[in-house]
Amino acid sequence: MDWSAVFEAEARRRKVRPQPAWGSGLRLDPVVARSVRRFRNPPDEATAEDQRLVARLLETAGPPGKSDVMSQLISDVLALGYYRALRDGTRDPVTTDVAARVFAGLERRLGFHVDRLRRQRIVASLRWRARAILETGGVLVGHGRALRRLGTPWLAFVTDAWARFERALAEVRKGPAIRPGPRVRARPRDLV
Repeated sequence: MDWSAVFEAEARRRKVRPQPAWGSGLRLDPVVARSVRRFRNPPDEATAEDQRLVARLLETAGPPGKSDVMSQLISDVLALGYYRALRDGTRDPVTTDVAARVFAGLERRLGFHVDRLRRQRIVASLRWRARAILETGGVLVGHGRALRRLGTPWLAFVTDAWARFERALAEVRKGPAIRPGPRVRARPRDLV
């Protein structure tokens, strides 16, 4: 799949899509607002421009390592669970709209990560599963209160995240998709 075309099409679509109805929203629960702020911006995160610069720098350094891609996959799986809870657990239409947009973007990125891992023929080891468990615990410790306010019990969050992680790993195990192309003959016709 040509992922740059997918992401470029989404960027064009976002330019013409109307912005969320910012003025029509309700006040976001303070616990949930703090959680969203921390989930989106950990204290050591760079600004958006810095992130773009670092991403460009890493592009020139070559393709990301297997551990980088698997770490991104784990983070996106957890973020999908978080933004799903935010989308489904609030009555505020603006919050629901924004969370739905973020959720859709994360689903695209998850597919991108799965495709990259598939091409690298990665097998999820026990180490990756342990890391996914630890990161899930970190989300529960840091955002458990907000998840409860959004109506998502910790067990439901963990179950959803683990199922999504295992589905992603199953997709990775399928291996690279065979791309259709012209058939090549062993020897040209009519030469002898």
